Amino acid sequence: MQQTNIDPQVYYQNLCKKDKGKFLRYLSRQFDYPSSTMSGKLRENPTGNLRKDERENIIKTIEEGLWKM
Repeated sequence: MQQTNIDPQVYYQNLCKKDKGKFLRYLSRQFDYPSSTMSGKLRENPTGNLRKDERENIIKTIEEGLWKM
C-alpha cells in the first residue's frame, strides 16, 4: 500500500466555508459519517481523533477529488 502525506485535518482547514460544507456532505453521503462528527474531528482543535477507516476514506476522497463535482 502506498504511503501518503495528506493530512485530512490540514486539508479540511484550508478549504473555504462553502467547500467545507460540500466536503462534509460528500463524506456523509458516501460513507454515512455524521457531518457534525466529521466537522469536529477535522477542525483546528478537534473534539476527537479520526479512526483508521475514516482517515483512509477521507484521504482517498481527497486524492480522487470526486467530492468537488
